[in-house]
Amino acid sequence: MAELVVASNRGPVQFEVDDDGNLSSGRGAGGMVTALGPALAGQAGTWVAAAISEGDRVAARRVARSGRLRTVELAHGAVRLRSLVFDPREYQGYYNRVSNRTIWFLHHYLFDVPRHPRFDRGFRVAWQHYETVNRAFAAACDDEADQGGEVFVQDYHLTLVPALLRERRPDLRIAHFTHCPWADPGYFMMLPGRVGGAILEGMLGADLLGFLVPRWARNFLHCCLDAGYRVDFDGGTVRTEDGRTVLVRTYPLGVDGDALRERAAKPDVMAQGRVVGEQARGRSLIVRVDRMELTKNILRGLEGYGTFLERNPRARGRVVHYALAYASRRDLPEYQAYTAEVKHAAEAINERFRTRTWEPVVLELKDNYPRALAAMTAADVLIVNPVWDGMNLVAKEGPTVSRRDQVLILSRNAGAADDLGEGALLVNPFDTAELAEAIATAVAMPPEERAKRAALLREGAVALPPQEWFGSQRGDLGRFRSGD
Repeated sequence: MAELVVASNRGPVQFEVDDDGNLSSGRGAGGMVTALGPALAGQAGTWVAAAISEGDRVAARRVARSGRLRTVELAHGAVRLRSLVFDPREYQGYYNRVSNRTIWFLHHYLFDVPRHPRFDRGFRVAWQHYETVNRAFAAACDDEADQGGEVFVQDYHLTLVPALLRERRPDLRIAHFTHCPWADPGYFMMLPGRVGGAILEGMLGADLLGFLVPRWARNFLHCCLDAGYRVDFDGGTVRTEDGRTVLVRTYPLGVDGDALRERAAKPDVMAQGRVVGEQARGRSLIVRVDRMELTKNILRGLEGYGTFLERNPRARGRVVHYALAYASRRDLPEYQAYTAEVKHAAEAINERFRTRTWEPVVLELKDNYPRALAAMTAADVLIVNPVWDGMNLVAKEGPTVSRRDQVLILSRNAGAADDLGEGALLVNPFDTAELAEAIATAVAMPPEERAKRAALLREGAVALPPQEWFGSQRGDLGRFRSGD
């Protein structure tokens, strides 16, 4: 049992099992681990997550036999981990069909509207699986939480958990945090009425709902208003049908600058820095670090870079675009097709512009965190141009570890633009010509302006580091429930 419980689809570590049955673990992927790991570690908390890989499932079964939760060591301390094993068919429906292909697409405005979505019989079955998995998470949180404890539920995978958990444990203080954008009410209404209603009702089972920036919180409040709830926009509250008041707040997540710079100085990152240096060979280094994700806009990023080379012949041979884009959601056909398009686009630029001594684009698809850190450290220019993004921590990590006063080219549709807009070059993520112009401006920017902008970026990037970010939520949850 624990006073503090965190629930998320993906856990803080991912296990692998070798042919001899030996388990090893590595850092879990994604920004949520970056945020919650430092926040939760060392607080004697329990992290409830799905067992995703085969190694995760093996580890979970061994824990079940022992009767004791596994303690995992993170960079900032230890947490107890409870992994939930699901029927593969149920997990597929919950994770791929509903969470990723519907809710994620919805909040990032990714639907190919003439063709998708289709809310057919297959979706209804998948929605039942989504409900089943959310019930299992609620039950696990019930098991792990102390009387009067705090449960922090994470993201769009688990929107039903707060209400389900409240039914079981009205004594608990419950928060839910959304790490992605929230769609405007017109787009949200594309969901079947029963599904959209269940998502709002499920989240409103919490005492506190957190979003990354005010625009996502406002969209949520407008969705509640359109659904018939009493909404106070000035106070940031929603009144539920049973008379409860739910607090809606924003917490703009930053990075832990000292910890990140310490990690970037480790030997493995320094070794990868030599690899990155070989790619640059004294040229201006233009970097992007992303998952191979539709929302990250890698394809338009490459198109903008190609346009830059076309319009700036003198830059040819003097710059190199180092794009690290590790695989994501490989089971979805849209992502398989997108990966193939990105590869083709990178090769097309190289075929058009390469010389005997210069490769304009270096595309790497393997997840290599030390190399990503090394690339951000050495970058002259960092491109972060998502079509939509809840925050985007790369935009904050890059300036924090930079040793070159890097210029940040940032999509105005990223939540990070709210915090970093004064120091970044903001771009319309759909306008590749504007991106090409921004690259030209960044490469030619005078040192004095680079230094001035870099200082603003560093200040904005660390404004609310993970432990303070999480502490602010805990403080608001405690004060709100106690009536202060």
